Order: sequence, then C-alpha cells, then structure tokens
Amino acid sequence: MKMFQPPDYSLLDMPEISTSIFYPQREWTPPPPFASDYSVEVEPGVEIGCRFYEHDPESPTILFFHGNGEIVYHYDYTAPFYLKSGINLFVADYRGYGTSGGSPSIPAMMSDAHVIFRTLKEVLLEKGFSGKLFIMGRSMGCHSAVELAAYYPEDLSGLIAESGSASVSRWVDLLISQGKAEAAAELERDHIEKIQSISLPTLVMHGEMDTMIPLARALEFYETLTTKDKTLETIPGAGHNDILLIGWQQYFDAVRRFTHGPDLPNIAEL
Repeated sequence: MKMFQPPDYSLLDMPEISTSIFYPQREWTPPPPFASDYSVEVEPGVEIGCRFYEHDPESPTILFFHGNGEIVYHYDYTAPFYLKSGINLFVADYRGYGTSGGSPSIPAMMSDAHVIFRTLKEVLLEKGFSGKLFIMGRSMGCHSAVELAAYYPEDLSGLIAESGSASVSRWVDLLISQGKAEAAAELERDHIEKIQSISLPTLVMHGEMDTMIPLARALEFYETLTTKDKTLETIPGAGHNDILLIGWQQYFDAVRRFTHGPDLPNIAEL
C-alpha cells in the first residue's frame, strides 16, 4: 500500500455541508426472497442498515455505497441485474437513511465505511463465501468507495466509481471562505494523495450527458488515479439518474468484464 497522510475530514463536519449533500429518507420495505437485511453497529447506539442480495458463495461480491438521494431498498429493482451478472451485492445506507440511526456527516460517512467493510468480511467468512471482493460507489457513494480502496488494497480486487468524482474542491472552497485557507489546502492535498495511492484495478463509469456531476469531473478523477490498470466507460446520451435506463447493457457488460474477466457473453445474451 502506498503511504499517505490520512485527510482530516473532521474539518467538514459542518451543517452547511451536511444539509447541502445529504437527503436522508426514513423508509423501509421487506427484503425480497433473494435478499436479507443486516444492521451494522458503527458506534454505541448507532446502527447502519444494509441489504445483501445473494447469488452464489463462489461469485464475486460488490460492497456498494449508493447516491445521496437513495436508500438500500431502491436496489431491490436493480439487484436482479447484478445477480444475473453472477455478482453478490451488499448495499449500505448512511446515518439517517432508511432504518439507520444518527445523522449523516462526511466524517461519519468515511469512518462508518470501514466498520461496514469489516462487518461484510465477517459475514462472507461466516457464510463460506469465497469469491473476490470489490468496492463500488455511485455518485456521493464514490467517497466511501475511494476511502476503502485506499486503505484495503490487499483485501479488495477492484474499485468501481459510477457517476461520481470523489472531489472535495467545493467543500474546500467553503473552508477558505471561512478563513481556513491553510487547513483547506492541507485537506485537499491529503485527499488527492489518498486517491493517488490507490493501486487497485479501477473502473470509472459515467453518463456522457450528466449535468449533476459533469463528465469533466469524472475525467479529472480518472486522471488523478495513478494505478496503471484503469478503465473509463462513458455511457452515450446518459445523464446522472438515467444511466441505467439508457445504458443498462453497456453498464452491466462493463461491470461483468471487470469482476469476472473479459471472456463472457453480453448480459443481453444470458
């Protein structure tokens, strides 16, 4: 693992930031027959809700962190595509989302990801799952995914970043406006070095017409990565929230190739 100075994300524990990026929803539905729910205690009295969609113990597993306007049960509708692709999917919420306790913040999001990761490893071991483990983030979830990819390269087989950028630039600008320019510069430098430390194979997927997080920001993230094994998959005509609707076949073909290898039939042929 390449060494880096852990960024001090506690600087971003501000209401101005949390209320602008987190949109928690307190909703829950019973899991479908092919899924089961887990509660992960991230600190005394605070648990995070997760849902595990199981395909096969020998299949690869993806630990998935979703976007800021989603919750785990939304993935009841897309999980079947992962299962059809031969992938187990473990989706995690954030504090304040779904059945999860507490209130969301960036520092909590980062630290909770570590606890969720360790818990998933224990679950996979207990259940006898032997497939490779991948980390994936969509939109805001890319921050959690990048965090784990930097810290656990020996435990993971790859990183997938979808519709995100993992940039802290707009939050840094807020720190500067509050007269914290020196701390802001240090945070941004450490954050970039963390991204550059990632040695895992990485797949970056993004909609060509995304206006919420423009493709240019995904390209910036892609260029910041120093791993030599990286792939950029651009979905033509897709925006931020219709990337699966428009490019589902290209999307899942890319995920399948990344997790299983290149010599597989297209998902439409299954």
